[in-house]
Amino acid sequence: MTTPSLKVRVVRKPTIRLKVLPRFPSSVSATSPILLVITGGNYAFSLDMNALLAILDQLFQPFAATVEQHITSAGPVAINNDTSIVRVDQTVGAAMALTLPLAASKTCPVLIADWKGDAGTNNITITPNGSEKIQGQSSWTIAGDTGSIFLRPISGVGYVI
Repeated sequence: MTTPSLKVRVVRKPTIRLKVLPRFPSSVSATSPILLVITGGNYAFSLDMNALLAILDQLFQPFAATVEQHITSAGPVAINNDTSIVRVDQTVGAAMALTLPLAASKTCPVLIADWKGDAGTNNITITPNGSEKIQGQSSWTIAGDTGSIFLRPISGVGYVI
């Protein structure tokens, strides 16, 4: 039995042209988001747009939404689960204490930046929740002006740089 061939051509217009050259006897099957209806000897293919969008949403979700937490008041401040960018931009000159959520509940990596540019004088200390660690450390300090750190959560362990 020979393998059926399938050719797909996508054009700029929202049109997909499909040319299938099955060799019989053959077995034709499809998985979501492509739907297949076999009636007698006729094969009808269709595209489930909702299933396709759900698949694409899973792939691009980390890039789709950027949630910023802009900190202007004195600390300590808890970083939210969905925050991907933290700008520390205090109106007063003072050290800042930030607390990370549990890595298991964090939905995305987080970039923490000294937006005001005075972390050399007013350090920004980042502490994970509970017994979790940041790259094996119980806390991390940004101690240079305009410094930043990018942290990725590891469920049950903490954060990695």
